[in-house]
Amino acid sequence: MKSIKALCCFLLFIFHFSFFSSAQVDLLKLVDTTDNKPKQTPSTWKDTRLINIQTTKTVDPGVMEFFILHRFGNVGGASGGGIHTLGGFDIASDILMGFQFGITKNFQVGISRSKQQELIDLDGKYKLLTQTAKMPISMAVYGDAGFTPELTTTLYSGADPDQTQINIDRLSYFGELMIDRRFGNHVSVELLGGMQHRNYLLTATNLNNGAKDMNNIPFVGGGARIMFNKHSSLVFDGYYILSQYRMNNTNTPYNFPISVGYEVETGGHVFEINFTNTSFLDENNIIPNTRDNWTRGGFKLGFSISRVFNL
Repeated sequence: MKSIKALCCFLLFIFHFSFFSSAQVDLLKLVDTTDNKPKQTPSTWKDTRLINIQTTKTVDPGVMEFFILHRFGNVGGASGGGIHTLGGFDIASDILMGFQFGITKNFQVGISRSKQQELIDLDGKYKLLTQTAKMPISMAVYGDAGFTPELTTTLYSGADPDQTQINIDRLSYFGELMIDRRFGNHVSVELLGGMQHRNYLLTATNLNNGAKDMNNIPFVGGGARIMFNKHSSLVFDGYYILSQYRMNNTNTPYNFPISVGYEVETGGHVFEINFTNTSFLDENNIIPNTRDNWTRGGFKLGFSISRVFNL
């Protein structure tokens, strides 16, 4: 817990210091001198999603966004990749397709389906604050409910055959609060925290510390974007999973999801190519199930593309 507190304090210090060091420049850029009214900053993010984390951006009202995300297999041979899978190109770890709809200026809803667990997700995002000259940050809340219709024999694999099987076991949930800030013309930073919940899980114990896997998994995370120009950026994101069961679990190793990518905006499209150590594209799987290790070649190539349409 001490390391977690230290990490959080460090991130908050960097955020606090960067804000005050750039406040004077930002104020000059964001105040309209003709009527002295604060103006909204240029868009902090190009898309509603960075790599594996949500951003505070929402779809405009009357607009639909269609998106496709794809993740290949592990690159390194030590993690099942290598030459015989063409560095993971022969494998589709996960595929996700979905739609998002702008309801109001700050509220969107969406639906998606991913390959892993055949998850069908309904989600919503509401932007609470928008960065201006007088408001130093943007803030949003995001919630998701997932349902898996996969075969009962798959869902309950490894469970007691006499266990009662009910449809509510197929549900999982995800919720988070996101805070971000754009610093000048080139850098955007986001911090987030939340909880992932699974209605059903197999009973498991970490033999190193005696901790059991839990239905509720809290997490913190963050992401950043460094813009090269108006249309292309280097992006990063990651999660820190607050689970004693996943700490130093040698029997079933887990790792924190860490990602890096390159993002390009072309007209109404946003295209991104990335590398990450998680096999999943949906937060309800990313948080509890990321096991691959970057140092063992357990990273995989992925890409995403989104397109907006006026309704």
